[in-house]
Amino acid sequence: MAQANEPERSRRISIPNIPADAVRWYLPIFNLPTAYLTVTNTLFAAERESATSWQAIQYIATGELLKAGGVALIASPTIAEGIRMVLVGIWQERQIRKAREENQAKWEAWLQRSRDAESKGIPFDEPPPQLDDRPKSPR
Repeated sequence: MAQANEPERSRRISIPNIPADAVRWYLPIFNLPTAYLTVTNTLFAAERESATSWQAIQYIATGELLKAGGVALIASPTIAEGIRMVLVGIWQERQIRKAREENQAKWEAWLQRSRDAESKGIPFDEPPPQLDDRPKSPR
């Protein structure tokens, strides 16, 4: 893995130029559609052209693999980044909700201590709790 002080460019995989930590999303998103499109299109093309020899089917499969791979190569980085953005958004929303609930609990406890001290006639000089509702980075 790249060091934190290395330039952003060195933490990318070269050909499709995707971030190194997104490879785990990119590879299945690239491979699954490529395999599916290759197999289905090969079957349809072999039936359409009445391919009877193994060599003819291999030739058709190679052509279909190149077409499917090209489509997947173009679409996969966008899909992978979209999935990543959605997952990070969900994670951030959960972190914000959790922080708000913790802040609410802190304020309620502080208010209760303030009221208890007031009802007992004891001076209450505890400062109010600090707010922290910013999500931490998922990386």
